[in-house]
Amino acid sequence: MSEELEHLRADVLIVGGGPVGSLVAYQLARFGCKPLLVEQDDKNTMPCYGRACTLWPRTIELLDAVNMAEKLMQLGVATRSGLHFHEGRRVKGGLMYGSRMDKLGDTFFKFALHLRQRLTEEEFIKALQEYDIKPYLLHSIERYRIDESIEDYPVTADVRNLANGQTVQIKAKYIVGADGGKSTVRKLASISFDGEHTKHRWIRMDAVVKTDMPNPRNLNSIDSASHGQILWCPNDNGLTRIGYVFSQALLEKYGGEEGVTMEVAMEEAKKAVSPFKLEFERVDWFTIYGIGQRIAGTFCAQDRVFLAGDACHTHSSGSAQGLNTGVHDAINLAWKLALRVQGIGKKTLLDSYDAERRPLVQRVIDNDKTISMLISGQYPPRFEGRNEHTREILTEWFEDINMQSFTLGLGISYAPSILNFEDPGPSRATVNPGERAPDVYLTKLGTGDPIRLQSILKNNAKFSIIIFSGNPAYTKPSYSSVQAALSHPQSFTALFPKRVFRWFTIPSVFGNGGQEVLGVAPIGTVYLDESVKAHEIYGVDPTRGAIIVFRPDSWVGTVVPMDESGVKKLNGYFDGILERE
Repeated sequence: MSEELEHLRADVLIVGGGPVGSLVAYQLARFGCKPLLVEQDDKNTMPCYGRACTLWPRTIELLDAVNMAEKLMQLGVATRSGLHFHEGRRVKGGLMYGSRMDKLGDTFFKFALHLRQRLTEEEFIKALQEYDIKPYLLHSIERYRIDESIEDYPVTADVRNLANGQTVQIKAKYIVGADGGKSTVRKLASISFDGEHTKHRWIRMDAVVKTDMPNPRNLNSIDSASHGQILWCPNDNGLTRIGYVFSQALLEKYGGEEGVTMEVAMEEAKKAVSPFKLEFERVDWFTIYGIGQRIAGTFCAQDRVFLAGDACHTHSSGSAQGLNTGVHDAINLAWKLALRVQGIGKKTLLDSYDAERRPLVQRVIDNDKTISMLISGQYPPRFEGRNEHTREILTEWFEDINMQSFTLGLGISYAPSILNFEDPGPSRATVNPGERAPDVYLTKLGTGDPIRLQSILKNNAKFSIIIFSGNPAYTKPSYSSVQAALSHPQSFTALFPKRVFRWFTIPSVFGNGGQEVLGVAPIGTVYLDESVKAHEIYGVDPTRGAIIVFRPDSWVGTVVPMDESGVKKLNGYFDGILERE
């Protein structure tokens, strides 16, 4: 294996073959780059054990945009609702964000997907191998150096083959450290990992069980006086994930963590779910672990080294944010790296990775501190002086609509920046730059078949420019002015690589052909918004129209008028993030 690596060069060296590292590698290959993925463990011989198992709606949307969601859905278990119990009765509370997901708004992924982490990463690896790229197992990075005078491959990494002890050098343009909470890449880059480790201990286990709990294949939760709030999560292959607090009193009862055997975990689980009955047919995995929240001082070092996933943030599984946050890292980073590698993106594009992701991860960690304390039966600092039981405060926390939206990923947005540019002129839409693109049905020409807007925003490391052209009876002159402006030799379409743009026109009327509806030759592919629902959701006036730029990851980049002035504004927008040809 090392002989194969001896003279190997890659656009990006990715360290860590877990779900985040393998997803970054897959995307880079999909975007036309050459990744090289190394992993220190032999994944082929490792058992398929627990770890993360829940993907929330926005994460599934993002994976769908890179053609991975359907593959995972074929293997996992979807839940659309959940129940919460107190003393055997169904009550208000618990994992509110996972309950009645049919009520979610502008997403078509109104469910959570449960699939053990190892199976998720295996699907990513299979997809990567479709591009004839395989991970190098039993390989560990030892050091790296950067020499910017070497223009093509400024990064040199020493990688050791753990099977035979040989060390080889790999030339690359960038390194991505996705190698977990004990990240070697982070340590080599001298990046701090600040945070805290609490005394709380939790049990997590995957088992095949029998129970008299109502609807046991829902994402349920249970109040327990002795074991905190119990997680009950259906999982793949007929398994159920059970989680509960292992208090200090229980640790003392069993003589510390060393005394917590599988039999102990099973016995305490039965007590935790009381008064429901619980029988174990098989336990595949269990763990007892401490709660800690840490975040890297930066997600990028020396402009060549990036961190993603647990390598740059760790937290509890209290609201299942670990893998979801890691996937968001991977999606945000990969297209930016790809455009930079291909000479299309400016350095400012890569700089936006840390600027966008780290503040959001900090919010995840701040939330996690509150949730983990409440689940463990303690009062967080922000709730000092409250007299209610912690379970009531936890219900209050999870009932907050903004908290639910953020937890599910649908409310995640990025701050205004050169990439999420807010036009200072009159508002042309109610959706703001940096916000997730709402999903809505459009209609295909001819067949009249419905098609989701997000399904045309596939993540191919390209910007999708959608002209919401409204009703042509009012907007034909301004639409024609856009065509004329785009044909100008100083238009951004002439200054920047055409392959980075995808064009669509969406009129808000019925018709049988694009040119027939618009009265002029269409710009890009035409889909119809016959119900005017898309224009309404995006807040675009059908009598005026608007041009909306969607980033490759389907967050809104900018909104400009549908006229010559709008095209000029797009010149400035893309000049800030793309290299001219």
